[in-house]
Formats: sequence, C-alpha cells, structure tokens
Amino acid sequence: MCSYVGQIGNLPTITEQREYDAKYQAQTGGRAILPAAAFQAASATVNLTSMRMRTLTIPTIAAILLLNSPLTHAQPAEFEVASIKPNKSNERMYYGMRNGTLTIRNMSAKGLIQVAYGKRDFQITGGPDWLASDTFDIEAKAERPQKATHDMEKSLLATRFHLQLHRERKETSVYSLVLAKSGLKMKLSADQSDPEKGGPKESGPNRVVGERIPMYVLANLLSNMLGRPVVNNTGLTGKYDVNLQPAPGAIQLQTEPTDPLTQADELHLAIIEAVEKQLGLKLESIKAKDEVLVIDHIDHPSAN
Repeated sequence: MCSYVGQIGNLPTITEQREYDAKYQAQTGGRAILPAAAFQAASATVNLTSMRMRTLTIPTIAAILLLNSPLTHAQPAEFEVASIKPNKSNERMYYGMRNGTLTIRNMSAKGLIQVAYGKRDFQITGGPDWLASDTFDIEAKAERPQKATHDMEKSLLATRFHLQLHRERKETSVYSLVLAKSGLKMKLSADQSDPEKGGPKESGPNRVVGERIPMYVLANLLSNMLGRPVVNNTGLTGKYDVNLQPAPGAIQLQTEPTDPLTQADELHLAIIEAVEKQLGLKLESIKAKDEVLVIDHIDHPSAN
C-alpha cells in the first residue's frame, strides 16, 4: 500500500482501502455487545453475515460498517421514524443495524457520533460533560426497502440532538507502522483468494488474533488499542495471520522510569514491544496531520 504519512483521515483513506481490496466487503447485518462503562476499550461480539462470530472493538465495527456505506448521496438520508429514550440502567451496550432498522441500547451520544462518523474517541473534542456519560435507547426505521446507513445516523444526530460540529486538521503524535529490522514474523495467509473471508477473530485492549488480515485493518486495530492514530507504512499488500498477545507484566525497560508506570502505561509499552517481537513490525512515533471532529453544540433529545 502507499504511504499515508501526513495524510491521516477519519479511517485512513477509505478510497485507498477500496482500491487496495475492492471486494473487501463485510456484509453487516449483525449486532455488537459490550460493557457500556468501557465503550472505547472493551470488546464486542459481532455477527457479520457470511462471517464467523468474532470479537471486535466498537471502532472496528464502525470501520467495517463505513466500508459498506455509499460514498455519496443525492439527498440527505433520514430515518422515517425514530424513538429516543434515556437509559439509566447498567445493562450492556447493544448496537444493531439490520436492513432498515437501527437498534441501540445504552449508548452515549459520543458513541453514536463515533459510529456515524467513523471516528475514535480521541478524534472527538468539545461538547458537554454528559456527551460520554449519559446513555440512550434508540429505535429508528428507514422507509422500506431502503437500508439504514450512517448518513441516516448523522441526520438523526442533527435533527434530534441538534448536533453541530466542524472538522479540523491538527498536527499530532501518531505511530507509523513499518517493518522491523529483525524481519517479518507474521505468516502470509495461505488463502489470499477470497477477500470476504478472514479478519480478526478476537480483538480487544490487549490482543489481536485472526487470519487473512490486511495491513490497513491491523493498523486500525492497533490504533484502537493504543488510543493514537496508526499509519500503515509497511508496504505489505497481502493478508497475514496475526497472533498478537502483549504481556504487560513481562516488558523489558531499557531505563528505569522516574515515575511508577500505571497499568495503562505498561499495556501501551507491552503492545509496542509485542508488535516487534511477535509480528516483526515496528511502531515509530512521528508527527502528522490528523482530522478531528469539534463539537460546537449538542442538546439532550426530547424523550418520546
């Protein structure tokens, strides 16, 4: 694939991803479940049509769904009817988009913005304190036989939450994913023929396991784990079998830190170490432009 240094978008260049693998279509007709209190980092179980049950993170679900969305629309797409109610429970979050119906349980407005716009938590700034804490149940239906799309979610946010935002490109620290000097340790997948098969079987804050994974997908998964954009600069165009399992308790530090490491720090360092030792890749910190969404205004929706 081409180099993306300095050209980071919301989900690194969807157009390039389509060109890289035009047939890579994850037919979304399933559901996602994860703990509401750990929306960004927790794992979710997703049922994807023609694919096995896998464990994915919600930002990955957003990426897969976005890959299936039309690139342009002649007119704004809207749900025909939509019900939004506050959720005060501690139940697990549920997200499902099937044909013409969107069903959400216990999701925050920030979570819905993440999915609708294909952004990660660290790519959304501004907004009130309740943006990530207050959660909602949403049931929305498109006029059949029209399918529910992310543009409809954007329209829902605009009409019911009165969401107003703008985009900014800011220079920030990102990771460039490159080949390690020690050599590639991942195995090229035996089956490269069917782009609809393969992908992560398990993906969460501390592991990625799967077969036939393209490098741009791996970069997105690593970005989810690290909370920082990851740009694929490996030059690898095939699909690989990945078994990444960082061990925070076994990291080897070259110098003793001045302050004690937090669990998050240990996991971050363990991921970087495991990427090199287990995959034969390296994460190099660089500066690049990244697009962020800035929330200018948003209201609580009226319950109905």
